[in-house]
Amino acid sequence: PTPPVPPAPSDPSEPLRFTDVDYNSWYAPGIDFVASRGLVKGYEGTTIFGVGNVLTRGELATILWRNACPDEAAAYDPATAEDTTGIAGSADGMFYTAAANWAVANGYITGIDNLDGTFDFAADKPVSFEQMITILARIAATPDEVAASRGDLSAFVDGDMASSWSRNPLAWAHDLGLVEGYNNPDRGRLLCPGENVERQRAATVLARAFTMGVLK
Repeated sequence: PTPPVPPAPSDPSEPLRFTDVDYNSWYAPGIDFVASRGLVKGYEGTTIFGVGNVLTRGELATILWRNACPDEAAAYDPATAEDTTGIAGSADGMFYTAAANWAVANGYITGIDNLDGTFDFAADKPVSFEQMITILARIAATPDEVAASRGDLSAFVDGDMASSWSRNPLAWAHDLGLVEGYNNPDRGRLLCPGENVERQRAATVLARAFTMGVLK
């Protein structure tokens, strides 16, 4: 059943309260954290956070852009936004347009490689865990810091399933304690690098990154 709706905060600094969030759950602190910073506002026109729904690449870019460019985000009007990424998979007039422009211009998101050698921002596609961590590493660390991890994912029984381009970022995140994986009683510790990231897991990882000082 849907949990009771807590009262809306009277203080703007307090987090939004979503009707689909179980505030006794493991993920509630992470959702509260990102909501209190104005990084995740839920689905427009609803009181829904989207627990259990996957995070799209456009949504992730928007969250990170809101943090990096708060003044621009506060004044943003999607109706006048023009896509300047120069790659497919992004468009004018979208909630993520300015975020996509920012992410591509700074090299944080380069797009998904197509077979013909072109790139696709793929704004509406789910972001995988290895994609998310790779993007965070590009924002928060230097190439040398990421390379120092040497791609060691031996702590995870499925570490060898990580794509080659994501191994160093994932290992960097694990070395920091940002990525812990899942404990599976039968198999051991799982990384699940190709898993599509659900919104509550993304909130938890992002909150941890801010708390640790990985993100500012």
